[in-house]
Formats: sequence, C-alpha cells, structure tokens
Amino acid sequence: MALVSLTSCVTPIKADVVVTMFPQYDIVRNIAGDDLTVHSILAPGLEVHDFEPSSQDMVTMGSARLVVYTSPTIDQWLDVSSFDNRQVKFVAMADHYQLDLEINGDNYLHAEDEIHFWVDPLMMVQLTDALLDEVILLDPANEADYRQNAATYANDLTATYDDFSAYLETNGYRESTLYFAGHNALGLFGARHHLDIVPLFEDFKPDEDLDSRQLIAFTEAIKESGTHYLFIEEMVQPRAALAIQSELARQDYALTLLELHNYHNRSPVDDQNDVSYIDLYQRNIANIKQALEGR
Repeated sequence: MALVSLTSCVTPIKADVVVTMFPQYDIVRNIAGDDLTVHSILAPGLEVHDFEPSSQDMVTMGSARLVVYTSPTIDQWLDVSSFDNRQVKFVAMADHYQLDLEINGDNYLHAEDEIHFWVDPLMMVQLTDALLDEVILLDPANEADYRQNAATYANDLTATYDDFSAYLETNGYRESTLYFAGHNALGLFGARHHLDIVPLFEDFKPDEDLDSRQLIAFTEAIKESGTHYLFIEEMVQPRAALAIQSELARQDYALTLLELHNYHNRSPVDDQNDVSYIDLYQRNIANIKQALEGR
C-alpha cells in the first residue's frame, strides 16, 4: 500500500535493472552493454553503511524488472517483502558465491570478513556467472552477447589477479603486513592475495570513535614494522591516519598515506570518469606495490 501511494506522487527512474551498490552495478552494466538499462540508487560519493533510500529510490526499485542488492547485513533498510514480487525480482549477491576453502583457513581472517565478499576479485568472477544467468532470464534474445560480455569481464578480472599474484610470489611479498587506517573490510582481499591487512577499526562499519590506547598501539605497530606507508579508505576524511602521521613526524618518522579502495562506491570524480572495478583494483595494486617496494 505504501508503494502504491508513493507511485502516485513520485516519478521513478526507469531501468531494467536497479542495484544498491557499485560492485553489482559494474558487473551488470558490463554484461548488459547497451541492451539493458542499469541504475544504481547509491549516488556517487555516498557511504553505503549509512545509506537511507529516498521515496524515489523505493519507487524506482518497484518499477524495475530486477533488483540486485548486496545482502541483508549491508542493505538493512531494504524490506523485500514490501514489494510486489510478481513485478520485480530481487536477488541478493550474498546468496550467489562460495567462500574459497583455500583462503578460508588463513589465520588472519576475522569473522566479519565475509560481509565484504566483493573485495575478493575471484568472488567477483563467481558473482559475474550468477548475475549473467539473471540477465539472460530478462532478455534471452541477446544471450550470446551477454555470455561474451561476461566472459570478457571475468577474464579481465582473473588476468589482473594472476599478474598481481605472480608479482607477489616472484618478489617474496606474500604474507607481508599492510596497515589500514579504516574499518574491517579488506580481510578477504588480503586472504586472496596472501597479505595480512591490519585494520585500525575492528568493526565492519566505518567508526569515528577510537580509544586512545588503540591509536597508540596501532601507531607503535606501524613504527615497529618499519613500514613508511599507511593505507586509508576512499572518500573518508582520514582523521585517525593524519593523527598517526603527525605523531610519527614528531618522532622524525615519515609516513606516506595511500588509498586502499573497498569498492563500496565511486567518488563523484571516479563516476564522471567511468572508473570500473578493475580500474580500482589496478589502483590498489599500484599503491600496494609502492608500499611493498618502498619499505
């Protein structure tokens, strides 16, 4: 009833597929090409963990043929039962991947890591296969094109991973430790690449509250490790990182801040430049190489 009422006074954005976050947007738009329209209700620059949909967002989802959301944990605002499932199909990305047993046993994985499953590029390959099936159901007439597009996308992801994995292995960088002044989102990225990414915040959501003892211990760990690089989140004012950098500068210890992207969303600039998931992955790789080679 609420959606019917909203429809009467709000104009939806018409799209075949509506998504709630950037990773699935990137997958679906690459599969669909120009044959289907794809819309993300998460505008560039918004923080996904604090997102609240507008009336237009709700009506837009109700007007789509397919809605791809992340998971009930991430999209806590979404009540699928409030929509008419005869009109729109809802697919949760979290229901369409299998955790790789090869990395499941690494001792630096945390319980929260699987929440951010999309940070693992090979998980993205699994999700591409799953979303390909959904796209084909929408438009069987263009199945051949969709399969080719999905194969190209998955192959590019896999090739990028293989190249980076070979670089880490050849140069003896596997099991290296990286310090990340952000929330606990990159555990599966680290596990997949055999890198120990130590987050400042243990929670899986960005957190502005920080105990001074945690900050001191994290700062000391950075200095003791000998690294001169600290990674920060995208699109977040790095207050804690700047405080750490300032404190170490007083100790005559230089610290460079580098971005390590979580792929939640694109900045307005990245959106304007149509930066892809693979572009962001390659950006992360370049920054990690700088840190590993410069320590």
